[in-house]
Amino acid sequence: MIKLLKQTTHKVFNRLGYEVKLHRIAEHCSNNTHLAFVHIPKSGGISIDLAMRKQFAIAGQPKLKRTNTIAMSLATFPQSISNLDDVSSFSDHHATQLPGIFAYHLAQNWSYISGHLTTNTQLLNQFAERYHFITVLREPVSRFKSNYIFNKLTNTLPIMAPNNLNSDNLTDEVDKILAHRRGWQMANVTSMCITGRFAKDQHDAQLMQQEFSQNLSRYNVVGFLDDLPSFTSQIKQLTNKQINIGSHNVTASHLEPNQQDVKDTLQSYLNEPHIKKQIEHLCRFESENYLRAKDKYT
Repeated sequence: MIKLLKQTTHKVFNRLGYEVKLHRIAEHCSNNTHLAFVHIPKSGGISIDLAMRKQFAIAGQPKLKRTNTIAMSLATFPQSISNLDDVSSFSDHHATQLPGIFAYHLAQNWSYISGHLTTNTQLLNQFAERYHFITVLREPVSRFKSNYIFNKLTNTLPIMAPNNLNSDNLTDEVDKILAHRRGWQMANVTSMCITGRFAKDQHDAQLMQQEFSQNLSRYNVVGFLDDLPSFTSQIKQLTNKQINIGSHNVTASHLEPNQQDVKDTLQSYLNEPHIKKQIEHLCRFESENYLRAKDKYT
């Protein structure tokens, strides 16, 4: 019945010239718990967020959309974007803008807030007493591969790389990105989400590891994608609410028939021994962070 109602609603709005997405939310705010879910890209966040929203989000508290936060960062970016160097510069800029965007919405005292957002020490100092911060981590090498393929298949923004605006020279593009700062950024997304910036270089990444650990310790729930039952148990203990995480394969749902070859080519190439070794090297500081977090939070 609910499925039929959603289909009918979609058709009505489409005929009126609108595209809508319907997801279940809570009928009311059942307690004074304020939750902030930091969705690290390609770490199971879509499925987790949908489950959390069913229990904790109420009307007027939508997920913060990535396209909107990027648009806000573009408004304060002082240069054009025409090559991979520019893309990397914008990504550095965007990372530093996200805590401010996050703080603005945290100040609204929503019962539940989520999105591809970032924290930093100052934000946590200001809001950790008012919100329970939550995130889920994924093993960095597998997260990198999944994120690269997802971006290549679905990203329509020329200001981000890789994107799906062309499918020529797929393996050459992988080589180019892995050798560029853009590859370093993609490998270090998790620490960026927790600290609010990308490390400048390997020395900076080492220094940031302590900041990562300290900031993560301010989170009330740190889950792991390979152990979601433990994560749901922690949420139940924190909120006295049971969440039920389904399976929402975003990459598969966006895959067009003519993109299967792109996906297969990238999956094969990213698993080539020499490419895998490069990815592992780029992810080495994230992997250390991940293993330390595993030891501490499981």
